[in-house]
Amino acid sequence: MGQSIGESEAEPGAESDAQLSTESSAEPAGAQSSIEPDAGSRTRLNAEPSSAELNVEPSLSSAQVRKVSEGESEKPKHRCKRLLIVCGILVVVAVVALISLAIIGGKHFGSSSNYRPNSPEDIMVRYLHDKYGKDFVLTGKIRRTPFGSSALWEHYYESDAYPVDDPRLRFKVKLDGDNKEHKFEKSDTYIEEGQILAEEDRLRPYVERIFGKNTEIGVKYKLCDRGEDSMKGSHDLPKAMNICKQETADMTKEEIIDSDIDNENGLSHQYTVYIYARDRQSIKTTDDKTKIIKGLKELVKYLPDINPDLLSLYYFIRGDKSSDEGSELALSAKDLSDQGIRSLVHDFNSKLATVGPAARSGITYWEITMPGKKGWLKLDDDE
Repeated sequence: MGQSIGESEAEPGAESDAQLSTESSAEPAGAQSSIEPDAGSRTRLNAEPSSAELNVEPSLSSAQVRKVSEGESEKPKHRCKRLLIVCGILVVVAVVALISLAIIGGKHFGSSSNYRPNSPEDIMVRYLHDKYGKDFVLTGKIRRTPFGSSALWEHYYESDAYPVDDPRLRFKVKLDGDNKEHKFEKSDTYIEEGQILAEEDRLRPYVERIFGKNTEIGVKYKLCDRGEDSMKGSHDLPKAMNICKQETADMTKEEIIDSDIDNENGLSHQYTVYIYARDRQSIKTTDDKTKIIKGLKELVKYLPDINPDLLSLYYFIRGDKSSDEGSELALSAKDLSDQGIRSLVHDFNSKLATVGPAARSGITYWEITMPGKKGWLKLDDDE
């Protein structure tokens, strides 16, 4: 009880430890001590460290603890910020998309229509795109009068068009009916004109070799029903015409011609080719006419194999360029095969006919001629 408060109690063995320390320090340097620790000291020296001593870790300051806790709470905050940024971007994209839809209004996906929504032009280009899976361009003015009529039709619209990927292929697209899209009867000549263009391309090398490089060509045809069926998905017009020839093999010339007028039996067919030498082929001399007749005889070899009475050839001669008229030499394949060159040259002028952009084809309507359709009759100012 004589120990004052605050003084630490001496651990057991502390006294003997001190004595050992004093005695050992008093020995000469290099001398070994012969004193051995007593049993109690050996027990203390050999004892293993306590679990408290092994688990001691450096203590953290309150500032460090606060920093660690703040670091752990920062991770969720970063995730929230990233989520907000992503949501903001999605909102902006959605707003831009809605604005774009509002601007384009009546434009329809998959179609490149730039016309007023649901206008006849817009309906035409969307109809063509939906039918053929590609974009088309309308060209020229919208026509309101159908073929065979001189009166304006309230709900009739017709236009020329061509596919964006082939401007050479010109065809007609037509709307007929009330001025509402779902009531329009829509039609076009895209397939037919594509077949004609393929046939013109087939003949062009022969035509240019026979009549010269600066020569234009046009083809017009009509197929029997079986020949028409064979052309679905095909551009082999000579093969289709040959089918029609076989269908009428047992018919007389008169029966075939009559069937061309009234096609109730589905056998009517014909083929016509038009030639135009743009270098203004002269027809003044016998040699000029002979050259043309020989050329037409040569060309027949490359035309479809059908009844020669149903195969016609027209050679167009442009007149004065200040006039929109010219002359056409009209011959059938039968004329060219049955008559000699001298006879054909002699009758040359009698086979010529004046032709303009449109020729009277009946009492009530005008028919566009091939030179007019092809633009071979343009005036100087138009070229």
